[in-house]
Amino acid sequence: MKPKEHVQTYLSRVSGIVSHIKTYGESLSNEIIVSKVLRSWTSDFNHVVAAIEESKDLSKYSFDELMGSLLAHEVRINRSSDKPEEKAFQMKRETNRIKQEYSAVKNQGIKGYHGHGHGRGRG
Repeated sequence: MKPKEHVQTYLSRVSGIVSHIKTYGESLSNEIIVSKVLRSWTSDFNHVVAAIEESKDLSKYSFDELMGSLLAHEVRINRSSDKPEEKAFQMKRETNRIKQEYSAVKNQGIKGYHGHGHGRGRG
């Protein structure tokens, strides 16, 4: 799998390769296809691959089931990582809100000062 390649693109490419191999008369078991695909993922999918290898019987786990799992994982990754621009705007709004609150408190403190002691201690 290439870095930043979409799951669907990669799995379509694998399906094409498997079809070509079968066209040439080679027989590939589902287990071999699934295990080769699992070994080819980038590090972003390491925890998913480990979970599949530990929880599934690869001799009975189909390529279609694998595809569904990996596509679902990609959707979760994309959903959880908001666009950086949106995060930047959220941070800017939060920073502006904090500055406004700080200004309001600071200005209130100045207006509320009644001149006692000139702020230098007891005198």
